[in-house]
Amino acid sequence: MNVSRLFTNGLIFGTILMLSACNNTIQSDEHNQEKNPVTNEKSDKNAAETQDAEVIKTGVDEVVQSIDALVTEVNAEADPEKIQELGEKVSSNWDSIEKQVEDDYPDWYERIEKNLYPLIGESGNPEKDTEKIQELSKATKEDLRLFLKEVK
Repeated sequence: MNVSRLFTNGLIFGTILMLSACNNTIQSDEHNQEKNPVTNEKSDKNAAETQDAEVIKTGVDEVVQSIDALVTEVNAEADPEKIQELGEKVSSNWDSIEKQVEDDYPDWYERIEKNLYPLIGESGNPEKDTEKIQELSKATKEDLRLFLKEVK
C-alpha cells in the first residue's frame, strides 16, 4: 500500500510540476510581449509596409495590363470609343494606388505621371494620335517597371 501511495503522490506531483512549467511558458511569452512593445511595433510596421508594397505591386501590374490592352486596341485601329474606354480603365487602375504612391514615393509619382496623364488625355481626345499613344504607353510602362524595382 505504501508503494501505491508513493506512486500516486509522485504522479500528482509530476503532473503539477508539468502544468506549472507550461503556465510559466505562457506567462513568459505574454511578459516578453508586454516588455518589448518596440519589437512588436517594428513587427507590425514591417508587416504593414510589406502589405502596402504588395498592394502597390498589384496595382502597378493592373495599370501595365490596361496599358497593354490600350496599345493592342490602338494597333488594331479600333474604334475611338473603345480606345477612350481603355484609357479610362488605365486611369481607374492608377487611381486605386495613386495616393499611396504619391505618399510613399513622391519622386516616382511625379515621374510616372509625366507620361501617364498625357497618355490618358490622348486616349480621350476625339482625334487620337496613335503614334503619340504608343510612345507615351512605352514610356509609362518603362517608368512603372523601374518603379517596381524600387518598391520594397
